Amino acid sequence: MPFGQVVMTGFVAVLFALPGYVLWFAFDAYRRRRRGEAPAHSSGGIAAIDMIFQPTAEDARVVWESEQITPAPAPTPGDGPGMIDGNCIVIETGLRHSR
Repeated sequence: MPFGQVVMTGFVAVLFALPGYVLWFAFDAYRRRRRGEAPAHSSGGIAAIDMIFQPTAEDARVVWESEQITPAPAPTPGDGPGMIDGNCIVIETGLRHSR
């Protein structure tokens, strides 16, 4: 089979499969919204483009991802009053006034 025929067959297959994928993606997003979930969209293609053309954006994305999984530091007894209150650990973020 010549190379041109293989490429054309692949192109036609993708052309026919693409509408089915778009419909499935739309239905999945609709179903997730009805359940109250946030639809998760893949950003892998954009990340690959950033890695090549904007290395600083790739570095920023890596830092952001590592910050998302970093746990908050646990308070120690030397942190002062209000941090360990009985059986509860209180983490002051500055968003609410302390007691």
